[in-house]
Amino acid sequence: MTSSLDLDQVVALLKKLGGEQDEEVLAAARELHERITAAGLTWDDLVWLDDEDDDSDDVEDDAPEEAPTETPGDVAQRNAESLTLIDKLLAREGISDDFRQELLDYKVDIAEGAFEAADHRYLQAVNKRLSKQS
Repeated sequence: MTSSLDLDQVVALLKKLGGEQDEEVLAAARELHERITAAGLTWDDLVWLDDEDDDSDDVEDDAPEEAPTETPGDVAQRNAESLTLIDKLLAREGISDDFRQELLDYKVDIAEGAFEAADHRYLQAVNKRLSKQS
């Protein structure tokens, strides 16, 4: 059974890993591992980098993002693809309750017209990452 993961607690435990007392550092590391495992997650689920998709070095931090011009047809196609991805991800066994709710919230966003291209790219990246683990 998976439980939800309190990210504030995870961050607090991560901060303890730099402590000077080895016993406290070890206790924090073990508690952190237990929380991640209890949530039904792995470290890869939490910290994943995909070098192929990471172009952050190519963009200056203070450069404004240019929004690509999308036609209504482009948006409709993207939304249809996103709904398919969401259903595929929801069908996976072992996803956390929080992630399941996030996916359901994306369905609401799509219905309300609040779903962005960045959300679609996120779903693609998560699907790609989880497909590699299967």
